[in-house]
Amino acid sequence: MFRSGAILGLLLLLSSETFAAVPPDLARCGSAKLEAIAQACSDLLGIEARFRNRGNEGERERRREGVRRRVVAAWAEAESFAGDATCAERTARGPDAVDALAALAEEVLAEVTPPRCAARLGRLARRHCRRLVNVEALALVSAQKADEARTRVVAQARRRLSLRWPGQGCSPGAEPDDALRRVLTLAGGAAAQASPRGLRELGDAVGVPVGVSIEPFEVAADPDYLPTLRRETGSLTAENAMKWAPIHPAPGQWNFGPADAVMDLAEEEGMRVRGHALVWGALSVPAYVEAASGPEQLRAYLAEHITGVVDRYAGRIAQWDVVNEPLSAILDPPTSDGLDDNVFQRLLGTAYIAEAFHLARAADPTVRLFLNENGIAAPGPRQDLFYDLVVDLLVQGVPIDGIGFQGHVGLTPLAVYPDRATWEASLRRFADLGLDVEITELDVSVLFRFGSSRPPLRAQADDYRAAFGACLRVPRCRGVTTWGISDRYTWVRSFLGLPDDPLPFDDGWIPKPAYFAMRGSLYERLYTGP
Repeated sequence: MFRSGAILGLLLLLSSETFAAVPPDLARCGSAKLEAIAQACSDLLGIEARFRNRGNEGERERRREGVRRRVVAAWAEAESFAGDATCAERTARGPDAVDALAALAEEVLAEVTPPRCAARLGRLARRHCRRLVNVEALALVSAQKADEARTRVVAQARRRLSLRWPGQGCSPGAEPDDALRRVLTLAGGAAAQASPRGLRELGDAVGVPVGVSIEPFEVAADPDYLPTLRRETGSLTAENAMKWAPIHPAPGQWNFGPADAVMDLAEEEGMRVRGHALVWGALSVPAYVEAASGPEQLRAYLAEHITGVVDRYAGRIAQWDVVNEPLSAILDPPTSDGLDDNVFQRLLGTAYIAEAFHLARAADPTVRLFLNENGIAAPGPRQDLFYDLVVDLLVQGVPIDGIGFQGHVGLTPLAVYPDRATWEASLRRFADLGLDVEITELDVSVLFRFGSSRPPLRAQADDYRAAFGACLRVPRCRGVTTWGISDRYTWVRSFLGLPDDPLPFDDGWIPKPAYFAMRGSLYERLYTGP
């Protein structure tokens, strides 16, 4: 069905180029799907431009159904190129791809008023979306040639929009650069549905690692786990294996086995490692630490633990969460100062935070040291309290390099789902202190979005897109780590006991709309550049 010059040209390249990331059959399949979704992007934008605000919903849906049928047929033909099911597993289903792209086109154009401006942008965006997405077929063969073509096509779109976009009287989007950003969002969303490139490759391409937390015993027990990690993950965090109680259960007693397994896996696969977490007063505190006789004994325990763990992995771990959740847990009664009422705070006061950072810095002068907190993605008293704490620590000369935003969206705080602007403003607030920022424990609950008319998984995808998109717009945001990767192994089920589905892959390792939203944000960053 799709036998255009783009596909024929790609087939010629296949015989002479070294594959960048995928085998030949998968490249053929992916390139055919990309061509189909590129045309679908153009068609859907044309439908939106024509029927926006005309009230003829039946005709608009009829035309969308025609796009669905064409894409489904193209998908089936494309998958016949591949020798196994890999092509289908790495891309969205045809109908889902069209529905996601139609919703994105509707959303992007709905923000532009008056209707004549939205219609005009839809017509102008058609060509640019199609051309940008077709570039991604080249990326399956030659990353360098794709980078060159991508830069050229974006520049052409910018010039064209600067000449033809009406500007005056359109809000938002009066400037051509804003119109271009919307075009790039659409192109990124389209490419995400059809390309077989994984999150790891795309994260590496834009310089923002995509990470996952793991339990090493779960990886070893599930044959589908490791192949998914290899394809999708550029950074690993030990979900529990490096916390105090598991790794250092008694004075002088160490259990490095599970933590070493995480390190070995990361080094074998060329992945970054985030160390989590050296000190967490709320949970994972061994009984002997809770029973410390006084400040001096607790300081001795602190020094032994931090020095022992950091020194063992010195030069191998990129970042440590030195102190985790210094504020009171969101569901706990607040303390008078807002800080967590734990053994460290009771015996040492807030000085324990500074001591922990200085000990970690002495043990490894090269590692980046983070203060990790929950429930600070949205502005309010909690974020203000944490900000004041960070400023006070910096004034004292505490060697903090970065802030970790946990991001258990919808859970902490309950039923709060920050949009991209909120995420971005929060990340920038701390980055403006001269600190790196990172989203360190991202998952999105589908249980507590009350009063929403959107399908739960589509709303979840929008929330992942908001978090990823915000990080990718903040220069000092160094990465995004999801707290797990498959719903089968989420802590929300195993620890909280909730029947939730908060992660980008379902129980059967099938990518959900959230996965394609993450990939779309990375593609958008590819188009916009650093």
